[in-house]
Amino acid sequence: MSNTTAASETTPTDTTSASASHAQALLAENQPERRQYSGQVSDMGSGESGAGLYRKLSELNIFDTLSNRYHSDDFNAARSEYIRTRVNILSIVFAIFAPLWIPMDYILLESEDLNVIALYRLVLFAGMVILLLINNARKRNLQHSLFCLTILIALPAVFYTASLFQLLNSNTPLIGYSFIPFLLVAILSVFPLTIMEATALGGGLIATLMYNDYYSATLFTLDGFKDLWLISTLLIIALWANQAQLHMLLRLYRQATRDPLTGLLNRRVMTERLKELTQRWNSSSKKPPVCVLMLDLDRFKRINDTYGHLTGDKVLQAFSQIMKEELRSSDILTRYGGEEFAAVLPGTNLDNAVKAAERIRLRCEQSWVTSKENEPVHFTTSVGVGQLKDSEEINELLHRVDNSLYEAKKSGRNKVIQSC
Repeated sequence: MSNTTAASETTPTDTTSASASHAQALLAENQPERRQYSGQVSDMGSGESGAGLYRKLSELNIFDTLSNRYHSDDFNAARSEYIRTRVNILSIVFAIFAPLWIPMDYILLESEDLNVIALYRLVLFAGMVILLLINNARKRNLQHSLFCLTILIALPAVFYTASLFQLLNSNTPLIGYSFIPFLLVAILSVFPLTIMEATALGGGLIATLMYNDYYSATLFTLDGFKDLWLISTLLIIALWANQAQLHMLLRLYRQATRDPLTGLLNRRVMTERLKELTQRWNSSSKKPPVCVLMLDLDRFKRINDTYGHLTGDKVLQAFSQIMKEELRSSDILTRYGGEEFAAVLPGTNLDNAVKAAERIRLRCEQSWVTSKENEPVHFTTSVGVGQLKDSEEINELLHRVDNSLYEAKKSGRNKVIQSC
């Protein structure tokens, strides 16, 4: 059984629901005239809403590399794997070289310091081994990977500070120790970090160096100024390398996951995210609603045949723009294939999902693009809506919603039909 919640393509029918009529009245009040779309959509574009400033600035990669606030969960998971792999390699390198320097300490250090420094090195070795185990305990989790990276930087910094305090009163030159803060800042450059992440870690290392210089009474000397200038320069270079890596990673990710014409996610990414979402949903005691919309442009082949594929592309771009404007930034919007689109709405119940679908349908009904002869080209959409049920598989949910979409097309198009 399915419930029809929209009007037919040409004339209103008695099956139009009260919610659809109410939504149409509201839209008519707020948008009394039809709206023309240029058919030009940026990669990150999402309309003229309050988030429009962010989206325009994001094209300049300002917010892309400033923080991970606007990064998708899928991209954060991919970036976490890059960080986790590099933490693994560097943990192994530190674990190997920390005890290997002990013979050099026996040559360079005084006898009263040898045992203490050797103990510090063994503690550093053990810490790196433990870090290696912790780092691989959780995968595709950005916060966990950043935590392990922080520990990777903190352990050698603590070792450096402890060794400096131990050797401060001896006449032994700090061979193999004084370069550690600079090495750690340089290490930051191999990670795809945001500006805020790299600045926090680099700032901590600069604070560590200044504290140690202050403790050793060299902070306000020429040597102290030299150290501060050098580590600051290295941090600036590391920040540049971080942004280059992160920008490249973002570009590769978008090329692999986004439809180039509309800027929406592709079908593979939507399926993966929906799979992760349903797994969390099925394993959770609290089961917030999850709904799926399947949308198909009506008689799209006729538009292509009559006005050409360039005009058809404009329709696809305009339709994707309407989806972005009417749905939330947390929703998963996808070009499912050809003129078919899909949207996953986490935390949205069936009634609200139907209302969202009806808003999209009405916006399409009142919008148009222009052909190359400057003729107005109108378009409509049919929508199937369904909510995830207990113990339901992804394919079952998509099949139910697709059947509702088919029923909407079969019964006259330009309709929203919810599955039962």
